Amino acid sequence: MAHKMDTETTDVGAAILVAAESCFEQFGITKTTMADVARAANMSRATVYRYFSDRESLIVASIVHRARMNMEPWRVRIRKYPTFGERIVEGLCANIRRGLRDPMIHLLVSPAEATLATTLLATSGRAVQLTRELWEPILLEARESGELRADVDLDLLYEWLSEIEMNYISALGASAGSLDRLRAKLYAFVVPSLLARP
Repeated sequence: MAHKMDTETTDVGAAILVAAESCFEQFGITKTTMADVARAANMSRATVYRYFSDRESLIVASIVHRARMNMEPWRVRIRKYPTFGERIVEGLCANIRRGLRDPMIHLLVSPAEATLATTLLATSGRAVQLTRELWEPILLEARESGELRADVDLDLLYEWLSEIEMNYISALGASAGSLDRLRAKLYAFVVPSLLARP
């Protein structure tokens, strides 16, 4: 019985998120209201509020949902690169490319909406939390294998990686540079700062 209840809760929450994302695309994040979401989900506002206390919590939930999609397959793909340096660079570039192709993630960090999304991510701490979830297994493996410098502050690194991804999804979406230029910079400046000396 409890399992059925959990499934129903998940289904309703997921339906609200889908409705919210369609509203974000249609009206923009800052102009979407909870009433818009309730209409799109074909539910009462009271039901929507039961699952999400306000629009901000809906936005954060959307970011978390999309960031967690395919996290494990992504790691499997990244681990195929032979060196830690390649994993960091190609992993970052792949994640940014994914953000550029995902209309919802791109919308969340677009110049028109970025202030709200970035503020919410920073305030909630979710950006760093999601980056940690994604990168921690790979970074810990690199530390154990001796490829990653032992004195690197991982908390600071997660924070920096999340900032790089959000900034570049936003900038590249506005055609300010290219992924190839970013890749060259990462190999030239970032990889040497992270690698343990032989």
